[in-house]
Amino acid sequence: MLNSKSFELKIIFSVAQLVLIFCFLNKALAESIIQETVQPKINLVLGKCFLQPRDIEHADTLPLKTGLILSEPFPYTLVTGKDSYLEVLDYPESKNVIRLGQLSAIENRQPYHLYYFQGSSLISNRDYAKWRLETKSTLIHIHAHGTWMVETTEQLGLKIILLEGTLQFLDEKEPITMKAGELVLVSEKNDQISQTIKIDLPLMLNTCRLINNFETKLPSLSRLISAAQVQSIRLKKRYEAVVGGVKKNKLQIWAIKKE
Repeated sequence: MLNSKSFELKIIFSVAQLVLIFCFLNKALAESIIQETVQPKINLVLGKCFLQPRDIEHADTLPLKTGLILSEPFPYTLVTGKDSYLEVLDYPESKNVIRLGQLSAIENRQPYHLYYFQGSSLISNRDYAKWRLETKSTLIHIHAHGTWMVETTEQLGLKIILLEGTLQFLDEKEPITMKAGELVLVSEKNDQISQTIKIDLPLMLNTCRLINNFETKLPSLSRLISAAQVQSIRLKKRYEAVVGGVKKNKLQIWAIKKE
């Protein structure tokens, strides 16, 4: 009789264990499915924007429109025409935003791996993530969170501006960390990184099309405004400076004196 009851208890205990294991696996599977099904979404299209698959012989170029879910497998290239701008949500994960400036062609090779043929982008990612940024002449790895911009130079180096948050270059012997309101140039020669250069955040926020040329607001807009206010207080600015561009690896800056 005791042996029978012990046997029944063992069965009940085993069944309970199986139920718990099943519930745990079911929850983990559900969370995995939810994570995997988060796909990038076209949030705004201004002008003519396209998606170009890698295999152009078997897949057509896709005109992009607002609301489109990007289900195209990697790699694929996002392209914007003249006077055209693009905003993508949840790239490559939830809560991230990427914007492309006009005349840009950026290949998405893998999540957090961007290859710049030309052009500019603004990226806003709230959580820390490791990014691989590449051109024909340049390759860098960064660890970043916040809002930052990337633009190709004439020789296919990179110009990077941190608007808010933190950004660290991982390829250096001593990692270089950027602060909000700083710019660096990444040379096409051995991926050399320049010294950080201060920029005028209030002026940048007022003039940059990747920030204010969109009907939608960046999720980090309040943090951008705060970073600009903090910079203004710290520097007690006497002039305004805007980055004009890069020619022959030289940074051009125009300064406008404050009246």
